[in-house]
Amino acid sequence: MATDFFLRSGASGLGGAGQRALSQRRGGISTQVVTNTTASGTNIQVTASPAGQVLTWFSEPLTAGLTISGTVTVNIRGAESANAVNAGRGILIERTNNAGTVQSSIVADTTVPTTIGEFTTTDAANGAATYTPTSTAMTAGDRIKVTLKIRNVGTMGAGTVSISHDGPAASTSGDTYIRFTEDIRTDEVVEVPFSEIYGSNGYRS
Repeated sequence: MATDFFLRSGASGLGGAGQRALSQRRGGISTQVVTNTTASGTNIQVTASPAGQVLTWFSEPLTAGLTISGTVTVNIRGAESANAVNAGRGILIERTNNAGTVQSSIVADTTVPTTIGEFTTTDAANGAATYTPTSTAMTAGDRIKVTLKIRNVGTMGAGTVSISHDGPAASTSGDTYIRFTEDIRTDEVVEVPFSEIYGSNGYRS
């Protein structure tokens, strides 16, 4: 069974500056993070706000070991402030230990999709972006780390790029996620909204 991880706006369990949650549950309201682009820039880490804190996303610790070797699908929604910004999407996916220290790359720093496409000036998803990862043996307690990048499409211009994430539904603003082929289990505590509780002990998935 494939596993989706959604980029959330809340803090990760690590609690460090700019370390946000990579969750197996969607958010409730689409949120934007905004990154400055620079003239002739090439590979800029996404920030919370223009010239603000750089961001990374961490899963909760895995509850069991497994090997990640199947395809990884990436969907990043966003927009650039003007056509002259000439910016596209990039990503780096890594294995870390429980403390968040990087152990190895799962998907090396790459454009999204592999043949990069430029953002438009309205929020939209990238084209099909599926990768063959480096076969990675994960152990219980490891985490998955995701770093989003803003990459050049031709010569980058000065402006901004907004990434939307933490949204509640597929194929709309905020639907930014990473999909692994494997069934990945973490010790994430699932918060069930009151509206999804039925009776005394049931909830709708």
